[in-house]
Amino acid sequence: MPSCGSCVNCSRQAAVDVKPGEKAAPAPLLEMRNVSVVRGGRRVLRGLSLKLEQGETAAILGPNGAGKSTLLQLLTRDLYPLARRGARLRLLGREQWDIWALRAQLGIVLQDGWSPPPGLTAMELVLAGFFGSRVLPVAAPVSPGMRRQAREAMRQLGVAHLCRRSAATLSAGELRRLLIARALVHGPATLLLDEPGASLDPLARSQLRRHLRRLARSGPGLIVVTHQVEDLIPEIRRVLFLRGGRIIADGPRQRLLTPRSLAGLFGVSLREWSLTGWRKISP
Repeated sequence: MPSCGSCVNCSRQAAVDVKPGEKAAPAPLLEMRNVSVVRGGRRVLRGLSLKLEQGETAAILGPNGAGKSTLLQLLTRDLYPLARRGARLRLLGREQWDIWALRAQLGIVLQDGWSPPPGLTAMELVLAGFFGSRVLPVAAPVSPGMRRQAREAMRQLGVAHLCRRSAATLSAGELRRLLIARALVHGPATLLLDEPGASLDPLARSQLRRHLRRLARSGPGLIVVTHQVEDLIPEIRRVLFLRGGRIIADGPRQRLLTPRSLAGLFGVSLREWSLTGWRKISP
């Protein structure tokens, strides 16, 4: 009899099914079933069901107002779903988390307009990731090993040469890469990026894409949440369309990233979509 995976008996059966010497499969990064969220009296997510695996490289694409920010805030535990029969939200196999323990498992880079304060160096900004902060706490116990890990994360993003620079003086593209390095510094299983290319000029976006492609090929899992088709690097194989608080399509990029499908997602005519210049979805 197949296991439902949720009751005690099924959990025991799943443990029995793992043969001696074999490793149990890692819990999914995210399991949502019939999840709804109300904000300001408006239902933003509507019975959303979604499953993302650890190590997966995927994108959640949708127009403004689709519910993307709300979905991210569920992942960071800044928001909670409505309590209702049949609803479930699990992160890394668990429904209950200490918020700081959870954030240590995920590398999250939000697009919230944050600016570094004067005097904070690029290295200090990245080191702050060890302490769950954007600024390095006073008298923080920074070890030589932490500095090595921070420098390696900066090297991966092509910003190691900026370590002594004031973060407040850096360009938007350099700062975005530093924030990604900060999210990577503790070795998370999955990197979550919110609108990674937002506010970047073409050169900065091209540089960011290049480094994200390297990370996607050799680093942690990568989940990109965006309304910009240009953010979908070729290594992203699975694409989910979010509109009106619901997943309306889920499948391989070859099937979903077509002018007709994208025009339908964003609510424009096929001709209008073609005139936007957003057809470029590969390097």
